[in-house]
Amino acid sequence: MNQYWESIIDAAKDAASSRHAELSPLPMRDNETSTAYTVEFEGYDGYPIFAYLHVPRSDGPHIPLFQAPGYGSVVHVPAYERRTRYVVAALCHRGQRHSNSQFQAAYPGLLTHGLDDAVCNDVAHGLMRHPAVDTSQLAVSGGDLAWLTAAFTPEVKVLQTGGLNFADLDNRLSGNPDYPLKEFNDFKRSFPDKWETAKSTLRNFDPLQSASQIKAESILISSSAAEQDYAQQLAARLSGDTTVRVNSGKGHLDHVAVEEWLADACGTTPGPAHYPRN
Repeated sequence: MNQYWESIIDAAKDAASSRHAELSPLPMRDNETSTAYTVEFEGYDGYPIFAYLHVPRSDGPHIPLFQAPGYGSVVHVPAYERRTRYVVAALCHRGQRHSNSQFQAAYPGLLTHGLDDAVCNDVAHGLMRHPAVDTSQLAVSGGDLAWLTAAFTPEVKVLQTGGLNFADLDNRLSGNPDYPLKEFNDFKRSFPDKWETAKSTLRNFDPLQSASQIKAESILISSSAAEQDYAQQLAARLSGDTTVRVNSGKGHLDHVAVEEWLADACGTTPGPAHYPRN
């Protein structure tokens, strides 16, 4: 772990030692398979953070699944099939809805705001303390924040990731990328004198830099066809059993493939869904 991340993770761990999480029922999100809760606690630097927590009604222990937030203003309740099979926590990072009492993230704008988020590692550990979970397993799903959580949380056994915004940036920014990567080129044009400093910070988020720290036993990297070569580079640096899957571009089929892989990697079966699986 480099000095940049070491200082952030140490600060987050210090804050977590005295942190109290308030768990409240969320009956409007209950269903026949799971019970819903809200979780509110102080994150890094005392910032108020919100998360959804869903616990299956069936007998446990259940596999804990941390669903890291993506790049968008709203975090939705986890998918129906995940709530059936896992004790799943879906975090809203600072600036996202429900975690925006002091700061409202701008889209576009957040990628270049310079605001660090160091609460994911702590949420993953908090999930492991729930009495309904199987503490021998911890699964993490999501994009860049899921990747970083796995890098700094050795207890992670299963990682499902993809859509990494900080991957292969030099190559991707040399063209004319779409939003959200376009934000970096906007920043470069607006603040040319700050770009070299910004690049040195961005290197800390490059997945290649932290790949060797990921100890997960099973890993799925979902990529587009254009990102496949980079995804294979990542796979070569990972010690776990890694699969690179090129997305079909058909949302339903890609979603089903991810859920089936996740269930198999966790040693369970996919939860029932509200749609046909084929």
